[in-house]
Amino acid sequence: MINQDRPPSSPPRPLPASTPRQRNMQNAASASVGAVVTSLFVTPFEVLKVRQQACGSSGCGMVQLGQTLVRAEGATAFWAGLRPTLLMAVPSTVLYMGAYEHIRDAIQAAAARRRNGGGGALASLAPMLAGGSARVVTVVVAAPLELLRTRMQAAPAGGAADG
Repeated sequence: MINQDRPPSSPPRPLPASTPRQRNMQNAASASVGAVVTSLFVTPFEVLKVRQQACGSSGCGMVQLGQTLVRAEGATAFWAGLRPTLLMAVPSTVLYMGAYEHIRDAIQAAAARRRNGGGGALASLAPMLAGGSARVVTVVVAAPLELLRTRMQAAPAGGAADG
């Protein structure tokens, strides 16, 4: 039974509008957390992949390679190269998100100015064009760190510093 003696609850208050700077900080923080979590989960698989490629044609199996890795170097070897991975992933993700939004907004603004001259087609392509452009910028910046990370993952423990 509904209690009719109480006044109806007031509707929830809307959240205050955030400034562009606050949105940028929120995007950077969420991108950073996502990059860290992803790196923690993916790095062991990357290490196994790189070590398997280093085996060459001898046919190292993934499970056998994992067991050998744990016995020879310990479980922490699965996270070899994590530091450079994080040094690459966090700024790259933040750079990508910032570049994507900036480029997308610029394309959409240009499309809005050209509505009568085919701007609708440009606006519909904005996410794809912005994503591709932002990825190119990010790859150019991150390529040297990617090389360092791969070298660290391929080296046995003690053979190279873990950054």
